[in-house]
Amino acid sequence: MEGAVYAIGRNRIAKIWFDESEASLQRLRRFYNALAATSFRFEIPRIHEIHRVEGRCVTIEQRLAGTSLADLVETGHVGLDDARSTLVDALAELAGNGALPAARTLPVMDESAPLYEGSEDFSNALADVAERRLARFRRTLDSAVEELDKKVVALRARLHEVDSRRRSVIHGDLIPGNILIGEARTPTAVLDWGFFTTEGDPAFDGAVAASLFDMYGDGALNTELDLYAQLEDRLGYERETLLVYRAAYSLITANAYDAGGNDGHFAWCVGALNRPDVVDALLA
Repeated sequence: MEGAVYAIGRNRIAKIWFDESEASLQRLRRFYNALAATSFRFEIPRIHEIHRVEGRCVTIEQRLAGTSLADLVETGHVGLDDARSTLVDALAELAGNGALPAARTLPVMDESAPLYEGSEDFSNALADVAERRLARFRRTLDSAVEELDKKVVALRARLHEVDSRRRSVIHGDLIPGNILIGEARTPTAVLDWGFFTTEGDPAFDGAVAASLFDMYGDGALNTELDLYAQLEDRLGYERETLLVYRAAYSLITANAYDAGGNDGHFAWCVGALNRPDVVDALLA
């Protein structure tokens, strides 16, 4: 969780950030301004003011209308099939708006520099951050991921091979809780950009969103594979591409929340990196 959010009237919220600096929030503000200039049919956050209060940054932002897709599913107001279809609708909208160079200025996760600082190529930039994460967390990953070095070497080549060369803004954390739905049961807003927001192949966003939709439920794998099938059918993404991007995301984010790998996210990532279909796509 990035911070605590409080309503301050009908049209504004205040967000108290736990760790973000003023400089990083100014960068995010510029990104949101660029994003707002696109032709999305849903709203996106807007930062109106940035303040420093008792050592923490506080932003005043636009209050966005709607109910989260996650809440609607939990309360039974939206069925799982409709929720999955809505997710693909949002991914299609993101993919269809083209490149957004402003997204290249953002770092991912807790990286200090933008993803593209060392390379102008999306596949190389992903491979670079994967190798940096490996160097940082090798001891934890080495004991959990089978044939780790072989997979990391293969990843750079496979990322280059599967890259469609299409470019769009990538949300990077498009979970049902980050999609707001209006009375017409269509997306009204997409929230919480920044964790893995960048510009790149829209199939990467599809692969990540499909895997995040249900991470820990009894039917999680079936849900992921069903969403892959929808992405293949509706957006033309190839299954092999989605699986390679699943591997990249899993390696890069495995230790995002616990350096020692003692949390559910690490286990979820390692499970994917050792999963037969992911391994076959990566080592093909």
